[in-house]
Amino acid sequence: MAVFISYHSSKRPVVEHLATYFARHDISTWWAPRDVPPGSDWDEAISRAIKSSKALVLLFCASADSSVHVKREVHLADKAKIPIYWVRLEQVQPERLGYYLSPTQWVDWLDRRDSTLDSLVKDLRRPGLSGHALDTDVTPRPAEPVPVTGWPAGVAVFANERIAAEAAAHTYFRIAREASDRSVVLPTGRAATQVFRAMLRIAQRYAPTPFGEAHILSDTETFGVHSRHHTSRTRHVTETLIEPLTERGLGPTPGQLHLLSGQISEAEDPLLRTQRILRLYPPAVHGISISPAGEVLGYEVGAYTDPDEIVSDGCRIVELSEHGRRYIDPNQPSRSVITIGLASALECSGLMVLAFDKTKARIIHQMTHFPETAGVPATLLRRNPRAVIVTTRPIAEAAELDNTHFAKTAEAGSEWIVDRFA
Repeated sequence: MAVFISYHSSKRPVVEHLATYFARHDISTWWAPRDVPPGSDWDEAISRAIKSSKALVLLFCASADSSVHVKREVHLADKAKIPIYWVRLEQVQPERLGYYLSPTQWVDWLDRRDSTLDSLVKDLRRPGLSGHALDTDVTPRPAEPVPVTGWPAGVAVFANERIAAEAAAHTYFRIAREASDRSVVLPTGRAATQVFRAMLRIAQRYAPTPFGEAHILSDTETFGVHSRHHTSRTRHVTETLIEPLTERGLGPTPGQLHLLSGQISEAEDPLLRTQRILRLYPPAVHGISISPAGEVLGYEVGAYTDPDEIVSDGCRIVELSEHGRRYIDPNQPSRSVITIGLASALECSGLMVLAFDKTKARIIHQMTHFPETAGVPATLLRRNPRAVIVTTRPIAEAAELDNTHFAKTAEAGSEWIVDRFA
């Protein structure tokens, strides 16, 4: 067989139509219950069919996203390294299946026009994001990645996340103290807390001014909320890092701080202010945290199709879907974030891609082994040739990373990272 079709039982009329459409294009399909042999064990038949298929096509809808059976089928395909393509039937984003679907190709079929499926047929017949093209030969072949060369500039590997975070902290302080005419951009993702704690542990070594005279920015902020609101990312940076440093006499001066504001007023436009700072003081170092699905700086998976539309973005307001809103903060009152924009990350002379927990291994693997795609914005970071991935040994092994350098200490690792930037 060529294609296994996974779907929720409520969409059976749709799967029948899709199977007919594929048949007209000489692509055979397998789907249950049609192709389950009489008297066979249902689970075993499905497992064998998936393992011998060349691709899995998922008819995605809210019911499929919550289906235990669909999740099992997608998991089997992922485990067998079978290319996964999903056809979106409803205006919803994957949640329970997000781990599996975010790095894969997808097509909207919301209006049920068969012409929309033409691109899927073409993808199934040629090498795509996840592996080999389909042909009329039913002999299964293993999925093969498309080689990625020349990126990243290096991979700094540490024994654990504590040491990795300290290496990032040392890198910030070392570069900041020599960059009075530049800026440093602090992360505000889940890795930020670990980096900030590491900064507090080592800040005394760089006394009295760990950040030197460098200007300090944050990379995203919840739009529409005050900086003291509980969902404010600026509040997190301030309370977790800036205020503790100041209490120790190691904090930056008020003139150095340019943390993003979520409010636009007659007195101040944070977009214009941040654009000005980025222009006057280009970032010297930025530790950027990507989501396990591939979101970065507020840019969501599946929201973009043309890289050129976003790679030159300066500071801007990004609208979030319900999925993105929950990812940032389940209690967030806003549907938007202010981001410094992808251009700042791509043009930064020292970009650290921070990956401290194992849920990041899958997206790191995609970033280093498969072509870039606007549908997964994190892959666009490959356009910065000086980027260094800062991670742990288990993640590096799971992501099958090359060009790795194992550092026993945070200080040694930081020196190696800075050398890659130079």
